[in-house]
Amino acid sequence: MKPIITSASRAAVLLFIAKLLFSSTAKSQEISPACQATIAKVDYGTWLKISDKTKSLIDTYRSNWKNLCDSKAKAKVPMSEVFAEAKQIEADFKKIFESFNDALLNDANFDPGRIDELDSLVSHQFPRFVPAFHGAFGEHEYFSPSVEAFRDNIALGNSEDRIFFESDIPLEGDFPPFIRKTWNYGGCAQYGDYDWTGALKSIARVKAQVKNTGYLNETSVFEQSIFRELTKPGDSICTCKAKESVMDDLLKIAAYAKTEAAYSQRTQELQKTIDGVKSGAIKVNSETEKRCSGG
Repeated sequence: MKPIITSASRAAVLLFIAKLLFSSTAKSQEISPACQATIAKVDYGTWLKISDKTKSLIDTYRSNWKNLCDSKAKAKVPMSEVFAEAKQIEADFKKIFESFNDALLNDANFDPGRIDELDSLVSHQFPRFVPAFHGAFGEHEYFSPSVEAFRDNIALGNSEDRIFFESDIPLEGDFPPFIRKTWNYGGCAQYGDYDWTGALKSIARVKAQVKNTGYLNETSVFEQSIFRELTKPGDSICTCKAKESVMDDLLKIAAYAKTEAAYSQRTQELQKTIDGVKSGAIKVNSETEKRCSGG
């Protein structure tokens, strides 16, 4: 017997196919938030004194992002150049925040409750028209490039851009990925959870394959922060997991460092930490047993 295809079932099949086609087309036409920001209305508000020089820099930055986002553009601006502009904008805003805070000290009539309005401006309004940025104002004050946003648009860059942004290297000022945040300014070290050797391999790969100074500077800052955690713990280490995880990870890291020329000079420092933990000179505390991360 032939299957019976009713007009209703035929219509359902056609509707299903249409939805698939529409979904595929819509997805291909999606514009990333960074690219959307290039055509958004610019509105700095009246809270912060932003110089014409900084505004001009942001205009150039937006224009270069628009170039990156334009699939029809014949001459592409390098993503590394756009990233360098982002870092300069970040530096400018550090000075802007400092000036604003200095002015507050001399303003007896300022309402502290209005800080929330300024935070909304920096964290929501500005990122709408400054591509690939995020920010905050309050306990933490920053307006910085977002590594996640650059990574999400990596298809617009070249091989060096991909190597750097796909290496999961945080930007200077970002909260360290090897620390689990337990309060606003700190946390416990993620021994037993964080892939220390994987991070060190990523750093070595970037240093070997990337030439851009800006990317190498960020990589160097990350490398220093990792080894500062591993080799300069002071008289104690606060781990998020069991105490045994510290020695387990330190031994693995030291073994890897011996095989990688880029870290040959770090082996003695690592061994010093290992010896300190073994002897008890460096006390290991666990957040799971008793809070040790401060705050």
